[in-house]
Amino acid sequence: MGITFSMDSRGRASRNSFRLKLVKHYFYTLLFLPFALLSFSQDIYTPPKIQNAIPTLDGVIQAGEWEFAEKILLDFEVDPGNNINPKEKTIAYVSYTNTHLYIAIHAFANPKDIRASVRSRDDFGLIGDDFVLLRFDTYADGRNNYLLLANAFGSQLDARAINALTDDDRYDSSFNVDYETQGSIVADGYQVEFKIPFSSLPFPNGTNQIWNFNITRQAFREGIPIDIRSQPFDRTDPCQVCQTTDQLVLKDITIEKRVELLPYVAGGLSGQKNTIQGSLEYDKLKPNAGLGLNLDLNKNITMEVTLNPDFSQVEADVTQIDINSSVALEYPERRPYFNRGTDIVQYTSGAFYSRSINNPLISTKLISQGRKDRIYFLTALDQNSVYQIAGEDRSYLGSGGQSFVNVFRYQRFLNKNARLGLLSTNRYFNGGGFGNVFGTDGWFLFSKNWRLTYEFFLNSNKEPTANWIDTEDRIFDRSVSLDGERFKGSALFLQLYRNTRNWKSYLSLRDISPNYQADVGFVVKNNRRWATLYHVYQNFPNKEGLQFFSLGTKADVNITYQDYLKAVSVDGILSLNTFFNTSINYTYDWDIFKNFLGRNYRNVGKSELQIDSNPSESLSFNYRMTFGKDLAYNEPQPEIGSELTLFFMPGFQLSNKLKLSPSIRYARLKNIQTQTNYFEGAITRFSARYQFNNFFSIRLISEYNTFSERFFIQPLIQWNPNPSTVFYIGGNQNSLNEFNDDLYSLFRVDQTQYFLKFQYLIGI
Repeated sequence: MGITFSMDSRGRASRNSFRLKLVKHYFYTLLFLPFALLSFSQDIYTPPKIQNAIPTLDGVIQAGEWEFAEKILLDFEVDPGNNINPKEKTIAYVSYTNTHLYIAIHAFANPKDIRASVRSRDDFGLIGDDFVLLRFDTYADGRNNYLLLANAFGSQLDARAINALTDDDRYDSSFNVDYETQGSIVADGYQVEFKIPFSSLPFPNGTNQIWNFNITRQAFREGIPIDIRSQPFDRTDPCQVCQTTDQLVLKDITIEKRVELLPYVAGGLSGQKNTIQGSLEYDKLKPNAGLGLNLDLNKNITMEVTLNPDFSQVEADVTQIDINSSVALEYPERRPYFNRGTDIVQYTSGAFYSRSINNPLISTKLISQGRKDRIYFLTALDQNSVYQIAGEDRSYLGSGGQSFVNVFRYQRFLNKNARLGLLSTNRYFNGGGFGNVFGTDGWFLFSKNWRLTYEFFLNSNKEPTANWIDTEDRIFDRSVSLDGERFKGSALFLQLYRNTRNWKSYLSLRDISPNYQADVGFVVKNNRRWATLYHVYQNFPNKEGLQFFSLGTKADVNITYQDYLKAVSVDGILSLNTFFNTSINYTYDWDIFKNFLGRNYRNVGKSELQIDSNPSESLSFNYRMTFGKDLAYNEPQPEIGSELTLFFMPGFQLSNKLKLSPSIRYARLKNIQTQTNYFEGAITRFSARYQFNNFFSIRLISEYNTFSERFFIQPLIQWNPNPSTVFYIGGNQNSLNEFNDDLYSLFRVDQTQYFLKFQYLIGI
């Protein structure tokens, strides 16, 4: 630390000023030294390069095998303790070759206390296990953490942590890294070994690298998860990824350009019930083939090309109850091709939605990630496009045939505390019509506690002339039916966010004009201007019966572009983390006033209770209940009804390889005056999975939907040794209740399908 001398007018040092500054200097040093050590703690690790024997990847740390490696102690319990010394001992060993990073971790524990099951790749049940986690910020700029997890059996889960405001936006689970792990339970705990190819991680060009890095271990103490890390963690800092600050120095590594081919072959046989004869009639066997190409132009720029991809869903979408929804429902993206690079095109306002590209015949994607700039470009020929129109109270959905889609995204990092971006999307429909969106966004961190974000977009559209949507509804000065109209609109999102250890607050403003439409996005309502104020107090007692609680409120005011009131609502929010690894969340949603389809409604209130618990290795459950008042949106004359919805899903880990996951969703809306139901029904679902090892499994899903009186069953055999190589064989069978009465029911198969697919990663 330097000392600045104060000079008098004659250029001589002022002794009194110097002494005063010296006293202040040492006073502030002593006063803030503990906080400085906590906030700016940074270790630098310079692991030795492996010269001779490469460690055997078998999940066992053999005597002398890792003696040469850099040793790292995980000596900070960051939750529930606040950066205290942990009771659980953990040692990590780090070394590398020109092409791979090698890490071994010894987690000391009583083997009887270890929670772990053999799991397929990216099974989120792993979060309830004992596991170790590697965090890499390869650009050392606090924008991303690449997370590589493994449990005691070497089962893997990887993700990308993003510098976002909330947990819902913070984690990108679609991110994949091709890495190897092996784990084993030993007499004094468990051991895990990692082998990570440098080619599988994005990082800046150059053979000498300095990455930000740390290691985390999750353990359990009396059923409570314990977060142990190799460096301290500041709970008051909303930027979690910025706190990966230990440095990993790697010298003279080899930069390998990845060239991968992803050929696949698939086949399917489908049958439909002949309504006259009552028997199934099968189509001809439909073989299919396609090809993917992944090419590294350099370490920062990757190009992907896919030709005739097979995007069939191996994991069937969980059926959502949409009988009382006036808008289209959003589903998560599971297709690997579209999942790569999603952190670059993530928007609060729904400006881009990859599942709007439904069935591409061919697509090309270019991703560039430098220290200062990021670029995402995608072009696709979509064979069966989605056409969605947003209205004031409803959305409209149709099938738009073929279309040509382009997406361009540019992001500039001005510094660690500021970034700006541009987005351009366009869609041209075969036969006429187009939709263009152009806009800008930004993110500014004024301090560790204050953050400002904005998104602003303009659209220009020409409707196709088509019969995809059949309705006589109007959106102000234009018809919803597709008759070639032209229109323009805009959308704005602005949020000021503050986070401290005990308070979370934000003020957000949204503005969506009556003619705003995002043809490559997901926007279900327009013609609204609304403000949201969110304010929550939180505390961490870290006691046996109460580890965390929060209490707060959220208020919304919504008006239209015509300046009439659309909605006023207030929410009360309560959250607890308590016994048996259980979280309880309660929300009371009170619509003081709301307008729907020109009619006014007052005092529409309902409660939502959510309980998530994982009390033991063998048992977990999720419970949701909503009760109170809601509108019957799809009735000819919407009225306020009495609502009850339930969701319950227990999980039974019967062994470290077999898991059962039944669930039930129930929904009812009752007319308050007549006590008759607007609707009532349930969806029961059952899933069983047997995991032979980390790569090979069999699974059975069945589902019964009383709303449609349909029964669905899907068996599946799957082999998945890495993120890109997959073999599966299975089928779907749909049955319909033909009689549908209380006295007699008969389910008969009306649709069936058998399918197989083999996709293999070929490195060149």
